[in-house]
Amino acid sequence: FLGAEVPSNRTLLETTNAVKVGVSYWRLVKRGLPKNSHYLLKNYFRDDFQIYLHPGIPKETVLTPEELETFQAEYEEFVANNIDRITAFNEINGEWVTQEFVEHHRKTCWAQVPPGKFQPIWEPSTGFEALNEMAQYYLDIAIPGDALEDGSQLSTVTRTLSRQGTRFHILGSARPDTLRQVSAETTSTLSWLSPMMNGETIVWDGTKLNRYPKRMRSEEHTSEL
Repeated sequence: FLGAEVPSNRTLLETTNAVKVGVSYWRLVKRGLPKNSHYLLKNYFRDDFQIYLHPGIPKETVLTPEELETFQAEYEEFVANNIDRITAFNEINGEWVTQEFVEHHRKTCWAQVPPGKFQPIWEPSTGFEALNEMAQYYLDIAIPGDALEDGSQLSTVTRTLSRQGTRFHILGSARPDTLRQVSAETTSTLSWLSPMMNGETIVWDGTKLNRYPKRMRSEEHTSEL
């Protein structure tokens, strides 16, 4: 469940015992990090929470090379300070981020973290050959939710790689019809917040989220009367 960097969201997740949460470093920075001390996740999350960290740079945001290097350095430091509390984390990636930048940091700073913590992101524009090459080096690979729209070819490639031991993690998708295309270890989503923003009701029953449209609430109220 993404959005756990917001205290009120985190409180809601705690009350429902939904303990696998996503944290956006970008939004933490925008909300304001401590000036004279490190922000330590262990001080804000219960011990039973599994924390998945991602850079969180909005899709519409494009950083200059200088801004990107600064953000990367700060993100690296944050990961280092919280590595024992992080279940897994993603790299900085995107259509506007060069593959040279991505590969450089994979071979330097991210090569120093414990195995299983780092999840490189496959960029669809690099093609399936690049995905196959990544699977030769990484046990865990993250796939953008938008890439699931590709359909059968992605399903075929990931199914083959899964049989060889690769574990996939879907970023930002909650559509059952597309999620079925890839056998994934985890998937992240903000959809649990969207219903509340649209006046709907969500209920966590201990295993899954149940969504109730606003009209159903009105119908239930009428029947009670």
